Amino acid sequence: MEHNERKVIIMKDEYIMGLHIGHDRGVAIIKNGALVCALSQERIDKIKYSISAKLPFDTIDVVLKYLGISISDISFIGITYDVSEIFIYLDYVKESFQAYYGISVPMIPLGHHLAHAYSTACAFAQENSLIFVADGGGHVIGDKAEAESLFLFTKTGITPLENRKQDILRHDMKEAFNHNYAFMSDCIKNMQISIGRKYEQFTHLLGFGFGEAGKTMGLASYGKSLIDFSSLNVHDFSFSLTYAELLFDLHIKKNNSSAKSFLEYLEVERVNIAATVQAFTEKVMLSLVNNYSKKYGIDKMCFAGGVFLNCLLNTRIKEDSGLKDTFIFPAAGDDGQAIGAACYVYNFLHNEHAKIPNLPYIGIDYSTQEIEKTLQEKGLNYTYINDNNKLATIVAKLIYENKIVGIHRGRTEIGPRALCHRSLLANPSNPDMKNILNKRIKYREPFRPFAPVVTEEHCSDIFNINTPSPFMLLAPSVNEKYKSLIPSVVHVDNTARVQSISKESDSFLHNLLCETSKLIGVPVLLNTSFNVNKQPIVESPTVAIETFVRENIDALVIGNFLVADKKQRNHVDSYQYF
Repeated sequence: MEHNERKVIIMKDEYIMGLHIGHDRGVAIIKNGALVCALSQERIDKIKYSISAKLPFDTIDVVLKYLGISISDISFIGITYDVSEIFIYLDYVKESFQAYYGISVPMIPLGHHLAHAYSTACAFAQENSLIFVADGGGHVIGDKAEAESLFLFTKTGITPLENRKQDILRHDMKEAFNHNYAFMSDCIKNMQISIGRKYEQFTHLLGFGFGEAGKTMGLASYGKSLIDFSSLNVHDFSFSLTYAELLFDLHIKKNNSSAKSFLEYLEVERVNIAATVQAFTEKVMLSLVNNYSKKYGIDKMCFAGGVFLNCLLNTRIKEDSGLKDTFIFPAAGDDGQAIGAACYVYNFLHNEHAKIPNLPYIGIDYSTQEIEKTLQEKGLNYTYINDNNKLATIVAKLIYENKIVGIHRGRTEIGPRALCHRSLLANPSNPDMKNILNKRIKYREPFRPFAPVVTEEHCSDIFNINTPSPFMLLAPSVNEKYKSLIPSVVHVDNTARVQSISKESDSFLHNLLCETSKLIGVPVLLNTSFNVNKQPIVESPTVAIETFVRENIDALVIGNFLVADKKQRNHVDSYQYF
């Protein structure tokens, strides 16, 4: 080869897919070491939690199309299953995958807690950190299942340190013999249970269902613990926690009360029972965090698993632990499993960690053409506003006038919390707005709070918090002088599930908050998920528009289109462009 000749080497992009089956099925794709897309199946099939042992083919196809690739571009697949032994199901999964796509792709299974660990550690990206995983239950190991796990995150990998196992759940937690002491057989009473499942157990005892632990958390703020946990100090995972514990204490207290039946006792002490399991969870978890930090001499810790969707717990860890730095993955539940599976495979292949940029907006978005086509098909009047500043000014005025505005802009946020890309926004200064939202759209229990979104630079002024809160995973108290300005987002215990927005993370939302501040005196909006009760958060323009038309929502911002009424257009001239 002459010295002036150039040798061109074309490198093929490497795509790694992560898949999760069970509840909260999902898909994630890593391209050349960086996560480029993640999406939950429930956003596509519109079935809350989308529980199935089947692969989420619908979502796989949507993600592949969005990225402009085909299944043949995928080099490897990492796969997990909730509370099951994925290694046993692997042949079944491979067969169904090949039957659907006509090709096979190498699949690498991994344990449930390990996938959680990879998801949060790769997002945290601070070496020599501890990883704490706690959820209802992980994958099956013999005749036990994962309960809580601790890992070490280093430059090249993740190493298991310690774990605790629980007995495998018999039937469903909704069955009375699993959550009501009066119905428990002796063999169930003495079974070991995870901290997360103990919280789920109380959630069912209080009359709620699967996936409704957030209701227990909201209710807890109205009560006081019936048990004093001040002296409780759990040193490590060798502790015992049985199905009967705490429930037995409640039955003793019922017998010493004037209640005629346990059902009556449950009704009378409902808020205090919720407060009891919340106080227990906070005390156990906080002591474990502090004791493990001291044991290993590490003051950085990241967290994953459904337990860490509990905002009150997370705030206690932030405020009361001795940790120097903490991080909670926004998709802490099983909707983050696919991300962890993809990250694990990348590490397995390259002995280095994948990167997870652009949190939390790593789902999919839609083009102006796609959105306008849908609006036209639905026959709606709309205005296209190209100037984001003008759009923010208009929306702020609508909200100030107590209009409820649906927002569908940009890429989908990961995790169960709507973070203003698929949200309903409203006026936090109106003390009746919580009731208005519940009566008109959300139909939620009155004890459940709505959340505020605030500019990052003002977060610590308005709320008692010294760190950004971009994922709505913390519930600090509201500073006294601001309580009267934002009454509809202040919970009964003076806390608020805060989401902070920086100008860098989303300039439109940040500007909207600034415009709102000019009208109500504070850069805060009420933010709740763009859905109705028991439905997943909206994903596509079609579902967003249908929800807007069907429900009592006043206006819709979808991309840069504004729909301010639901009257069908009469002619094409009703479209307006600015």
